[in-house]
Amino acid sequence: MKLFTSGPIFASLCGFVLLLVADNSAASDAVLFEQEILPLLQSHCVDCHGANDPESGLRVDRRSSLIRGGDSGEAALTPNQADGSLLLQLVRGDDADRRMPPEGESLSTDEIALLSRWIDQGAKWPGQMPGQKDAQDDTLQSDHWSLQPFSRPKVPRFDQGNNAIDAFINKRLDAAGLTFSPPADSISIARRVSFVLTGLPPSDSVTGDAKERDYATMVDELLASPEYGQRWAQHWLDVIRWAETVGFETNSERKQAWPYRDWVIDAFNSDKPYDQFIREQILGDELGQDAALGFLVAGPANLPGQIGRDEEAMRQSRQDELDEVIQTVSQGIMGLTIGCARCHNHKFDPILQKDYYSLQAIFAGMSYGDRRLRGEADDRLTDRVPAEAEKLRSLIAKADSLRVQKKLRPPLPSFPKETFDPILADGVRIEIMATNNDGAASLYELQAWTSEHDNGAEEDVSKNASSQSSTSRNIALASNGSRVSASSFALANQTRHFDNLIDGSSDRRQAFPWVAAKAGPAWAQVDFANSTMINAVAWDTSSGVPVDLVVKVRDVATGQWRAVATSRDRMLRTDDIRKAESIVIDGLSQKEVKELWSVNQSVNRTRLSVNRLKAGSRVYAARFSENPAATWQLRRGDPMQRIAMVPPSTPVVLGALSLGIDAPERTRRQALVSQLTSPHHPLTARVIVNRIWQHHFGIGIVETPSDFGKMGSLPSHPQLLDWLASELVDNNWSLKHIHRLILNSKTFQQSSVPRPAALQLDADSRLLWRFPPRRIEAESIRDSILQASGKLNSQMGGRGFNLFQQRGGLSDYKPLETFDHEGWRRMIYAHKIRMQSVDVFGTFDCPDAGQMKPRRTQSITPLQSLSLLNSPFVNRQAAFFASRIEDEVGADLNAQIDRAFEIAFSRKATDPERIELIKLVRDEGLMQMCRVLINTSEFLYLR
Repeated sequence: MKLFTSGPIFASLCGFVLLLVADNSAASDAVLFEQEILPLLQSHCVDCHGANDPESGLRVDRRSSLIRGGDSGEAALTPNQADGSLLLQLVRGDDADRRMPPEGESLSTDEIALLSRWIDQGAKWPGQMPGQKDAQDDTLQSDHWSLQPFSRPKVPRFDQGNNAIDAFINKRLDAAGLTFSPPADSISIARRVSFVLTGLPPSDSVTGDAKERDYATMVDELLASPEYGQRWAQHWLDVIRWAETVGFETNSERKQAWPYRDWVIDAFNSDKPYDQFIREQILGDELGQDAALGFLVAGPANLPGQIGRDEEAMRQSRQDELDEVIQTVSQGIMGLTIGCARCHNHKFDPILQKDYYSLQAIFAGMSYGDRRLRGEADDRLTDRVPAEAEKLRSLIAKADSLRVQKKLRPPLPSFPKETFDPILADGVRIEIMATNNDGAASLYELQAWTSEHDNGAEEDVSKNASSQSSTSRNIALASNGSRVSASSFALANQTRHFDNLIDGSSDRRQAFPWVAAKAGPAWAQVDFANSTMINAVAWDTSSGVPVDLVVKVRDVATGQWRAVATSRDRMLRTDDIRKAESIVIDGLSQKEVKELWSVNQSVNRTRLSVNRLKAGSRVYAARFSENPAATWQLRRGDPMQRIAMVPPSTPVVLGALSLGIDAPERTRRQALVSQLTSPHHPLTARVIVNRIWQHHFGIGIVETPSDFGKMGSLPSHPQLLDWLASELVDNNWSLKHIHRLILNSKTFQQSSVPRPAALQLDADSRLLWRFPPRRIEAESIRDSILQASGKLNSQMGGRGFNLFQQRGGLSDYKPLETFDHEGWRRMIYAHKIRMQSVDVFGTFDCPDAGQMKPRRTQSITPLQSLSLLNSPFVNRQAAFFASRIEDEVGADLNAQIDRAFEIAFSRKATDPERIELIKLVRDEGLMQMCRVLINTSEFLYLR
């Protein structure tokens, strides 16, 4: 019988048989979770990493928990990547200090291999694969109140009015056995609403007819006043700790930060919808609102010069910059402490470390710095550029013509070289008589080149030897045995002295300059190890550019110093600010020098003008690049320990964004803004209405206004909070609408007088059975003093006034004690210095912007009374206050006292008060009475 042993049928049959064999072999190699992996986890891991209080927050009884990782934030399991899975690294003992299990029997080699194969095969876990019923990671779910969607609750029944706020408050009062207090008197209410909305006492026109005035009309007038925005902008600036210096050791100024402050004031005054307020602060570059981007860079940040130039220092600094942004956005808008997940998963809230870095990725294309401030003012500057540029061209032509006429060489460049006939020398020396800024001489490098050096034109030469001819070399190097000396060096620069001139460093980011100890003549000298034929000397200038100098070499033949070049045959540099009388140019009379100097000054002024016009208006704000760098999740937050790249997103518990790792920069911010401004976001509206409530009653419905997480306070009136959030969203996110609701409530207008029985039940008035009295803030104290004295400068906007003497170097800012008209503006316009207490007003808990202050401290200390009583500022204003009274009512004591009370307290003096004060004025003078009024509790407290 003949078998089928040839042809295509036989080939197909063989292939089929081989395929069956291969399939059976693969099936036999598949790791079975329940039979092989689960027993390993149960015997070696579950005791410490089970469902009940797992160590390091890592559970091994759920696939999703392993993928999520423990407190460190690093995924313990990466399916299909065994070598990249922390779980395998730990049981394998790659790091002996972290080997798992730490005690007892370790996994055998075969068990580790089995675990490795299981991971490489996709870590299949029956019942817990994506899409399966049990696959959801319940550790990322949260029943915490603030993370649940809010809806408009039903308003409780209330028979004493139709204000919903009163109905919610009354429900809690009734449950606690409490009732509302009677209404406050009209003067108290007028002062209360005026301070809350404007930070200033009411004007005479308000208090004079307070009893007859329509209260709602008064509220509308105050909301429409420019002082409203000035008051409420300060609250927002506290939240994001905005300041006009960088912080840290140098605390240098951010000269163009102030437009953001003005933008915030304008936003509040115009009742910009809160969702748009958020949108513009994150996407302002797209919306023509460049100043709004100051929000993202409000926090402290190191300057480039403060950062080490090694890779680790630069990465760490970048992480710190982005961390400030995350804290500003997450705490300021969301009321979540996402920054706590920088090094590990959040200890209390359902926020992963990966969530932190995904949020960071949204801002990966952002940097700190000045950007153009577009608008009408900027357009006007741009329109002036052509005419000013033409003027500059004409002046440059005139200066160049004079230079040629006087037979002068071009000005010294920033990295000059001087060439000369070859000389056998054993040293070079540069003698500096003056610098361009009349300051101390300063150099980065001093070079001497062998005679093979090319004879290029007098232009800047490269600091890299690669640009010199292939046979020429710089011999003024310590590595060649050369030694350096100098006339002096600045004491503050003692670790950066003249040795750096010959260290060969070609990167200014790595090098530090030699700086002479003081302005005036100075010299630096290099002695060679051996006599060498040289024909060029070059030097790299720093801040104090030498402009009057002579270059010398020590001639071996004579042993004498020989001048080979001077600057006195050159045209002046345009940044030379020396006076004409101090300038010497060989062969020119003083009159000719004055002519050159005059033209040079015109060129310099015009060039600066053109540069300013081209730069346009500027604002310190976020800048963005189109190609963001990759964002990595970091082990323990260490920038040198990268785990994996992460896509831009928001915390999973809030709904992750569907963006890829390579998503365009603007798309990232657009996605974030869309989520934050959604009417359904559980936090955005709740957080801002709570802030508004806080500044009306001194404490929010949630006592921790920037922490709505599990470590924050629970809301005292949760339904009221959700009702207010619904009202905000349903009324075009209008903050003024929320103000009106609160201010027109019975709750706000009730008396602050304590009732003993109520105090027993609610000592701190959290249930609002009375209006909680409180001290006004530091800014309101200063502004009220100025208003009382009649010296308050109502100028709005622009660069701020100084509260401190501006300093130089690393010295502290010193508080000013006396001010002129400019310094009598409202305190929000003070130049805000980070980490500096504001003299007398710092004692009243005025924050220094070193950290976020969503709720200010309310301290009571003896220093407050002593400072206010003895402050030169306060005493001077008290004298102005007295003069104002005399000007308004004359010399009658009764009239003076009544007028002083009207200004300070919005009321007339009582008879007992008048009797005491008449005696004081007669004995000590009117100024002392005014001083006393400023120091009273009635002046300082809101009741």
